[in-house]
Amino acid sequence: MFREEIEICPYCEKEIAKKWDVENNGYQVTCPNCGKKIMLCDACLHSEDNKKMRCNWSEENGCFRHPKEKSKKSN
Repeated sequence: MFREEIEICPYCEKEIAKKWDVENNGYQVTCPNCGKKIMLCDACLHSEDNKKMRCNWSEENGCFRHPKEKSKKSN
């Protein structure tokens, strides 16, 4: 179901309003202003499958919805 999702881009600090279906398209979008990937954090916090409003985001690890891939260190 498409809903209007509103988020502030952490890179360009512009407010983004986008009709989006998080269930089918996920919680990551591209900012139409700067082109960087951002998360729809407000949609995540208020989703039915996140009743405790859990957020574990970090720059190093990403979050439970979109974890960052760990780079393999050379031995």
